[in-house]
Amino acid sequence: MSNRWRWQYWPLKTKLVFLTLSISTLGILLVCTSLIVVENRTYEEQLESELMVLSGILAEQSAAALLFEDSQQLATIISSLRKIETIEQVCVYNTAGDVMAELNSATSATCPNLATPPEVGFVGDYYRLLEPVTLDGDTVGQLYLMSRLEVLREHIRTFILMAFTIGLTIQVALVWVAFRLQRLVSEPISELSSAAEQIAVNHDYSIRVPVYGKDELGRLGNAFNEMIGTIEHQNRKILASRDELERTVADRTSELSLANRELEAFSFSVSHDLRQPLRAIEGFGQALEEDCRGQLNDTGLDYLSRIRAATVRMGGLIDGLLVLSRVSRQAMEIQKHDLSAILEEIVEELRATSDDRPTEVTIQPGIEVVGDGRMLRIAFQNLLANAWKYSSKADTRKIDVSACESHGSITVAIRDNGVGFDMKYVDKLFVAFNRLHTPAEFSGTGLGLATVDRVVRRHFGEVYAESAIDKGACFYVKFPASVQK
Repeated sequence: MSNRWRWQYWPLKTKLVFLTLSISTLGILLVCTSLIVVENRTYEEQLESELMVLSGILAEQSAAALLFEDSQQLATIISSLRKIETIEQVCVYNTAGDVMAELNSATSATCPNLATPPEVGFVGDYYRLLEPVTLDGDTVGQLYLMSRLEVLREHIRTFILMAFTIGLTIQVALVWVAFRLQRLVSEPISELSSAAEQIAVNHDYSIRVPVYGKDELGRLGNAFNEMIGTIEHQNRKILASRDELERTVADRTSELSLANRELEAFSFSVSHDLRQPLRAIEGFGQALEEDCRGQLNDTGLDYLSRIRAATVRMGGLIDGLLVLSRVSRQAMEIQKHDLSAILEEIVEELRATSDDRPTEVTIQPGIEVVGDGRMLRIAFQNLLANAWKYSSKADTRKIDVSACESHGSITVAIRDNGVGFDMKYVDKLFVAFNRLHTPAEFSGTGLGLATVDRVVRRHFGEVYAESAIDKGACFYVKFPASVQK
């Protein structure tokens, strides 16, 4: 079925007219049918009453003639009924059931045999009546009368025609009234619908709908206008807030750009200006140790050694700060990387630059993560270097790297058999310059895990750890399946 014939696609005014006319048509049909049934019943009762009166008169006049079996007199009495055109047949019987006189039309058959009582009442197109003829309380015979119902049928047909003519006239009037009255309901709703569509398409919140009366439609119009007024007011506030927010963002962006330029200048200063005096201190310290060793006692040589170690630590801090600065502000190039291959390269570098302690490193093959390759290498280089360093006191250094995927993310676990740490200090683990072990135990700057945390957060991930003293540590790095630039 085409959509235009479906009820839900009809316009509101069409639905209102259809419902009104359907109900009125059903009402008119019910009323006309009821009137026709009542009229037919009334006319039948009237006809039956008239024929009963007529048969009563004939029976009274025929009683004496029947008593004396005067057929001629009986024929004369019933011949008066020829003037009634609807009388089809009249038969007069004696007490033995013999026909004493009869009146037949051209189409009627012979009188019925009373041995089998004929049907009486309204039968087919006739009304049949069998009336006893009595004299002084004694039955002297029977009177049978049969009348055609053509007058009744014609009267009912005329009544039906009149009833439906009147009903059709009323229906035409109701059509006109329905089309006029539906506007009182459909027009306000149509205007409301049109206004809502214009607002949705054009976002023009100045549109208002006219209000008709104080009924439900009037209250609906008022509520709609108030709602649109509220939205218009809130929209103006939102636009004003947006403009203010844009100005604030522009100011903050300008301030951030300035801070970034200052940070770049600071990084340049750290990289060049601070390194130069450090190189001078280290160079003169080395020259002093080589050229003047014989002129210094043990205390002086110890002080000189401390100065040179401090310059090395200061250089390490400068390098760490520069790395932390770069991972915080450099642009990211997001793509998929084979993390297992990156980890293998880092392990080879660590093997080449570390002690000869027996080391077992297990890396799960095929670990793939999405992110910036340079930052990922920095983060996992710090994690593997920490695992390598803090497990250096074990007889055999053991490091295991594995990964698992779940709910749109991948978690990489780096486990070692090192000295571990106390979990009550886990909140300080990723804070810059915080160290859980003294420099005498393990060297370091305190910036490695802070750099790891910064890299992971820039990838919208998280890093956390589990450990126990002298039972190793396990660092978990959780990355989302995809990373926004």
